[in-house]
Amino acid sequence: MVNYYLPKIKELHIFNYDMYKCPVDVLFSDKLNLIFGTNGLGKTTFLNIMQYSIIGPYIGGMESRNWKDQQKLKRPMQEKNYFRNRMSNQFKEAEVQVIYTLGQDIYNVTHSLYEHRLKKICINGQELNGENINYDTYEKKYFGQNDDNLEKYLIDKYHKNIVKSSNFPDINSFILMITEMMFFTESRDLVFWKQDLCKSILSKLMSKEKYFEYDDVLKLIKKYDSQARLMSYKMSMIKDFLGEDFFKKTGENTTYTLSDLQEINNKIENAKERISNIQNFINSNEREKKQNRIQNERICKKLLDVEKEWYENIFPDEYQKMYNRYVPSIINGKCPFCGERHLEKTVSVDQCFYCEKKINIKEDVNLNALEIEQKNLNNEKKRLQNNYNLLKGESVDLQKELREEDGDLQKLIELQQKIKRELDICNDDNVAKYRKLELQKQEYLRQLEQTKEREKKLASEIDECVYGMFLDYRSSFKKYAYSFLGNDKQIEFELVGKGDETFFKFYLNGTERESELSLSESQRIFVDMAYRLATLEFFHKDAYFISETPDSTLDYIFESNAVKTFSYFIDSGNALFMSANARNSQLISSLVNQYRNDYKLVNLLKISNLAGAQLDELRKLEIYNFLEDES
Repeated sequence: MVNYYLPKIKELHIFNYDMYKCPVDVLFSDKLNLIFGTNGLGKTTFLNIMQYSIIGPYIGGMESRNWKDQQKLKRPMQEKNYFRNRMSNQFKEAEVQVIYTLGQDIYNVTHSLYEHRLKKICINGQELNGENINYDTYEKKYFGQNDDNLEKYLIDKYHKNIVKSSNFPDINSFILMITEMMFFTESRDLVFWKQDLCKSILSKLMSKEKYFEYDDVLKLIKKYDSQARLMSYKMSMIKDFLGEDFFKKTGENTTYTLSDLQEINNKIENAKERISNIQNFINSNEREKKQNRIQNERICKKLLDVEKEWYENIFPDEYQKMYNRYVPSIINGKCPFCGERHLEKTVSVDQCFYCEKKINIKEDVNLNALEIEQKNLNNEKKRLQNNYNLLKGESVDLQKELREEDGDLQKLIELQQKIKRELDICNDDNVAKYRKLELQKQEYLRQLEQTKEREKKLASEIDECVYGMFLDYRSSFKKYAYSFLGNDKQIEFELVGKGDETFFKFYLNGTERESELSLSESQRIFVDMAYRLATLEFFHKDAYFISETPDSTLDYIFESNAVKTFSYFIDSGNALFMSANARNSQLISSLVNQYRNDYKLVNLLKISNLAGAQLDELRKLEIYNFLEDES
């Protein structure tokens, strides 16, 4: 199983942010961290700043919608001026710096709190450089189709390094884990019963390659299903406008059907693809022939050079110069002196070209090396010529095949036009639109079925490895569930279904709890936490978990159980961050007692500029004095 790494926050520094008395410098504990204060002092803002300092303004997983026949994706983010609007005096210099470890790497990251902007990144002491744009602009480019060069942006470089350090398959999975699993907010958004998140958890039991492939297939299924439904909706609008009788009339006495038209359209597309492939082969053939001729010319030039050197070695020294100067003209029948073409003369190598006297050839010259080179060059020239002849033959065959395919395509196009005329597609614009939509719907349904078959095959492969690992994951979940619900309860946690239909089932005392409504408020919250904590412990190394005021909706009798649940998580090497209201709480005091030697208090009554006169009143509380004494 692959180990996935999550951030372990070491330090947080807030500057020029007037909700707090800045600078705020916090060195966190590796075990227990408590953010303490009354309502309205900025506990939630502080926790949101923590999350923002690591992943930026993202607040959830990927979302999609259909727009103009296309599937549009987006990553939900905090409202544009979320942090700025929480300042009384809006300083442009407001920023947060976080230092955290991720796998084997140390990250030092600075974000603006005036706007959604990544300002600076250092990894293991080395600063990353890149074009600095805000997150809103980056998202438009990330999901746009006109800017493929994302690598130049600082945000993109940050994301790629996070993926590398964390071993996550992509940045969106990393964002999903931090926003959905690691932050339990006061709104109590439960994730245990979310099927989409269940699938994300199950995907961690797969290899990265299978994860990417299966994720792509699921996206295609959703896309084709959405597009087919959209086509149906548009068709119904046209049909309502024209009426049923009109469509009955246009469909009478036809030899062909829309299926025939779709079939001929597919054949035309296939024929065009074959023609394109043949044309590519022809272009490749022409390039090879051209390269062959270039190489042949080079060989011929080398042969001339060798021949010239050969003659230079056997002719008298001065004769070769004269030979090179006059013989080319004489061989062509042209007098080298008057320039007239009237010569009919044969030049012999061993006789003087002018007086025809026998030449005294040098006999003591070793020409073996030149003759061997000449032989090799002639062999290469012959090989190139043979290859050129083969390419010419191949070119003839390809041209013939292209003409035949062009002829077949023309016949298909003629048949297509005939079918269209008979189906009366061109006679009425609205009918034409309807028929076109119907064809598009059929094509989407065809692609949907093909993709579903691919998904089934992949799901079968994935199921084999998932079920074996699930048993260990179940043990981790039951450990946390029993710690809160009690050992006197009967708990079962099962994996049912296959492929895309695989999901978790939870049983308490023999009864399946299909939704959160089948449990009490405290039970549903801590079953959800058991799911989160088990996931973080089982799949990840050095994780953290943030819980907002967990004691606010907890029955007193369950507080000691909750202490045990959180203790399991901390003792597994993880960090816990909790916010707490100014009220006496057994949960808070018990945890602080247990980890008094490794515990960090962030007291907003002292840090927040909104505390006012509350501090004197709250000093009377037992919990306040206890926390101050222990810190």
